[in-house]
Amino acid sequence: MAANRLAGQGENTTLVSPNPWFVERIRLHTLASGRRNHVRIPLSTLVHPEVDIVTDTAVLIGEDTVHLASGDPLSFDVLIYAVGSGAPSRPGVHSVASEAAAARLKQALGDRPQASVTVIGAGLTGVEVAGAMLDAGRRVRIISASTPDRKAARAHLDELRRRGAIVETGRRVDLDDELDADTISIDATGFFVPGLARDSGLPTDDLGHLIVDEQLTVPGHPHVLGAGDAVRVDSPFADHLRPACATALPMGAHAADVILARQRSEPERPFAMGYALQCVDLGRGRGRVQVLHPNDSERAIAITGFAGAQLKEAVCLMTVRWMMQERDRSGRFSWPAPPTSTPPAVAASTRTA
Repeated sequence: MAANRLAGQGENTTLVSPNPWFVERIRLHTLASGRRNHVRIPLSTLVHPEVDIVTDTAVLIGEDTVHLASGDPLSFDVLIYAVGSGAPSRPGVHSVASEAAAARLKQALGDRPQASVTVIGAGLTGVEVAGAMLDAGRRVRIISASTPDRKAARAHLDELRRRGAIVETGRRVDLDDELDADTISIDATGFFVPGLARDSGLPTDDLGHLIVDEQLTVPGHPHVLGAGDAVRVDSPFADHLRPACATALPMGAHAADVILARQRSEPERPFAMGYALQCVDLGRGRGRVQVLHPNDSERAIAITGFAGAQLKEAVCLMTVRWMMQERDRSGRFSWPAPPTSTPPAVAASTRTA
C-alpha cells in the first residue's frame, strides 16, 4: 500500500521482499487444511509498475543504508519499516503464521491422517484454524487460557462446539505437554515480530516492536517510519489498535502520506483510524461479521451463517483490491474515521534540519 501510494505520486520507490509474491495471510488456514492450493499473488500484478522490486531480505538497517542478505547494500533517503509478524519455530508444534508454516502443517496432516488436532489459542486465528480442521474431517480440541468476554468470541466457540469440537477455556497449557504421537498441536496464541529493528539499534518495546510516534515516525530517526504488525504507535490515541490487515493498510497509506507531506513542506498529520468490521471464517460455509464501533468495541449487529461467510469472502477480496486500486490511482484508499477522542487534525511537523 505504501509503495503504490508513493510511486503513484512520482516518488522513486524500492520495495524489498524476500519473495516476488504477496502472501494472503488471511487465507493460510485454508492452505493448511487443503481447501486452497496456494495463497500467492505475484508482486508484479499488485505493485505499481514504477516500483523497483528487490527480491532479498533486510538483515540490518543503517543510517542511510539497508544491508541485505545477499551482501548488497541498498541506500535510502527515507525508509518505511513494514516487516510484519510471524511465529517462532518450535519442534513438533505447528502454526499458520507464515506460508511455510502452513505448508508444513498441511504436510503433517497428510502424513498423519488419523491424528486429532489441538489448537492452542482461541483468538480469530485459532477459531479459523479449528474450523478449517473440522472441515478437513479432524477431531478438534481448542484451548484458551482466558474465558472470552466479547459476545462474538463466545459465539465463535459455540459454533465450534456445535460442530463437534471440544472447547476448553480458562486453562493454561504448556505446549510441550501437548505433544504426543496421536495429536497435531497448533500454536495460535499470538504473533512475534522479527528482530530487525532491535538488531539495528532502533527503539523497540519489550516484544521487539518498532516504536513510532503519532506520525508513524521513529523518535530520533526522522528518516525511518513504521507500519503494520511490527510497529507500536506510542500514543494514547492508538490504544485501540490491533494487528490486522484493517490496521496495516491504513498505516501503510498514512506513512506514505507523511513522506509526501514532507516533500511538499506541508504539515504532517497524526495517524488516526477506526474499525468497522471484524470478520471470521468458521468453516463449512459459515462465518460471522461483527459490526464494530470505531474504538473496536462491538455494536449490537452481526451477520452470521452463510451470509456472514459471503461477506467475509468479499472483505478478503477487497483487501487485495484496495491495494490494486491504489496502484492504479494513488490516494484513492481511505479508511474509517477514528474514535471521537483523537489527536488534533494537524500536528506539528517532525521534520529536522
